[in-house]
Amino acid sequence: MKNAPPELPTELVAVVGRQCAATVPRAYQAIPREIQESYGDALLGILFYGSCLKDEDLENNVADIYVIVDDYKKIYQKPYLAYLNAWLPPNVFYREIPGSNGLIRIKSAVISLADFNNGVLNWFHSYLWGRFSQPARILYARDEKVRHELHATLAQAALTLLKTTTPTLEDELNSIEAIWTRALSLSYAAEYRPESKSRASRLARSGLDDYARLTAAALPGLDGLLRRHDETGYLRRRDDAARKKALFLWSLRSRQGRILSVLRLMKAALTFESGVDYAAWKIRRHTDVAVEITPELRRHPLLFGWRVFRRLVKRDVLR
Repeated sequence: MKNAPPELPTELVAVVGRQCAATVPRAYQAIPREIQESYGDALLGILFYGSCLKDEDLENNVADIYVIVDDYKKIYQKPYLAYLNAWLPPNVFYREIPGSNGLIRIKSAVISLADFNNGVLNWFHSYLWGRFSQPARILYARDEKVRHELHATLAQAALTLLKTTTPTLEDELNSIEAIWTRALSLSYAAEYRPESKSRASRLARSGLDDYARLTAAALPGLDGLLRRHDETGYLRRRDDAARKKALFLWSLRSRQGRILSVLRLMKAALTFESGVDYAAWKIRRHTDVAVEITPELRRHPLLFGWRVFRRLVKRDVLR
């Protein structure tokens, strides 16, 4: 049975709302118009997240967006794409659009609002609530009801990540940076990702003000797991049994995540045009490891990609 939506701290939803309304780099302001033209009446919202929130380097970046729709059947001419989207959301696509400062490269993930809410509220794995515990921007919302629902879902994502990771902290007294470095590290480790091991600490450090506001606003919903010590530090509730259980659950998420990552890679081969080139680019950008793209790999990624995948895992490029 699915869980009922919990009561969220009012201030947490408000903090998320202010983050979602923050200014988007001018280079990416053409995205909403293009997405609206593609999805029409089925489009409910567009979420913008990731490193491009503060980086206008179009040449070396791909913008990450989530396209929130009301019905998969409305947006696909090929029925199998609607089936795949419902079976293992989201579907991921790559597109390029002209912008005011040059070509905008976009990785768009498509998910229904119902699946998005369900993934944040009910999924054991952190695929959605780990990503969207981090600050995002709402580029488009069909109406205020949708906008508020997205605020609440993003607030729930942050609350879930803090609830599941705070018990794993080693020290009783922790800084904001330590809390979020731990949280993001566990979430990253639950998938195959090309980012370096220091990625989580860099994210926590660069977004410290946002994470400080999220943590303070989330306190009433954390069931006493954290309490404020001073302006920059929090005391973790000491509970060795809870810590052991939390670490075990994250080890399960890590195992589950590796299976899900492989399934999503296989699915992306059917939906992600130029996916091999994008994956190679991302791996090189984050790790400086060059992946050779052979004609066979480009034509048949499902057949010839496994050898590359195994090699990258063995070399600890994908973790």
